[in-house]
Amino acid sequence: MSLLAVLGVVAALAAAAALVVWREQVRAMAHSTAVFTGEVTAEVKKVTWPDRQQLKNATLVIIAFVLVMATIIGVMDLILQAIFVNVLPRLLG
Repeated sequence: MSLLAVLGVVAALAAAAALVVWREQVRAMAHSTAVFTGEVTAEVKKVTWPDRQQLKNATLVIIAFVLVMATIIGVMDLILQAIFVNVLPRLLG
């Protein structure tokens, strides 16, 4: 046999071995994905979803909180702007 033929046989065997290993890895990943999907489905079934009134109340609380925080940040901005734009330049200048 020539060297080229031997290298061809070795390459073919290596490719076949790589294909077998790859196939087993794909099977293992498919199995773990199926297990994970089953676990996620089981956990989602345990969730207690809020009814419409609870959802409405929670939304109103969140909107009120955001408005209060926006007001606080706005007032802080006005105060700091007055200090850094009006008061501080007068003291330094």
